[in-house]
Amino acid sequence: MGMYRLVDEDSGNVLLTAEDIRDFFVDQDLETAQRFTFVRVHRMEITRRKTERTELQVVDRQGQPIGAHYLGRVEAAFGEAPSVSDDEHPDVDFVGYTCEYPKAGEIWKKWAEGVERGDWARQPPEWLGSWLHVAQTAWFTSGKRASRYEAPQTVFLDGARITTRDAFFCVVGEAVNGAGGYFGSSHGGLIDCLRTAQREHAPPFRLVWRELPFSRNALGDEFTDAVVSAFQEHGVAVTPKEN
Repeated sequence: MGMYRLVDEDSGNVLLTAEDIRDFFVDQDLETAQRFTFVRVHRMEITRRKTERTELQVVDRQGQPIGAHYLGRVEAAFGEAPSVSDDEHPDVDFVGYTCEYPKAGEIWKKWAEGVERGDWARQPPEWLGSWLHVAQTAWFTSGKRASRYEAPQTVFLDGARITTRDAFFCVVGEAVNGAGGYFGSSHGGLIDCLRTAQREHAPPFRLVWRELPFSRNALGDEFTDAVVSAFQEHGVAVTPKEN
């Protein structure tokens, strides 16, 4: 049983399963292939040193995919393939392109256990960019679209928790689409979600933005006005309190 799978996209064959991965989630966008390690490999069906179209899947405890990262070409960084058996679970190195969200690996572990409302707020502030990446990846891996799926007619934003732009999108995603929900991770992503929801006749809603002055102070006038305008332009009334 492993948390990560390396999958050949053309055939759908699982090439490798491993309990963890090291040096794949990094703190910058690296434009060249890097060495990373699958930790404690349980299965390996590598027949070629290079595989052109691969996907890294993240799976939950039931073995169901909850996230996917397209890797493209990966190359084995070993000479002779190591032995993998019930008693031998080696670490195996590959060379390929990495993911620029350094805390995503830790957050995927939480996602594999199950996400509850407010979990994002229990992460250190510097982790929230990685949290949004995981939330967005998990959202689309599940087959959902950039839209609204929850039904309440009034959505409440806890403005006291909005201390950064990343926190804003975490709050919005959860408020609109529930625990682990996604509703944009950037201004453009928010507009995409609003447009899709409107086009697909998702249930209309109004937005009560509590502690709006606190949020405005944290986000700045330009960003706050831009997102409020985006909501209003797509039929979402924004108020600082419930009428």
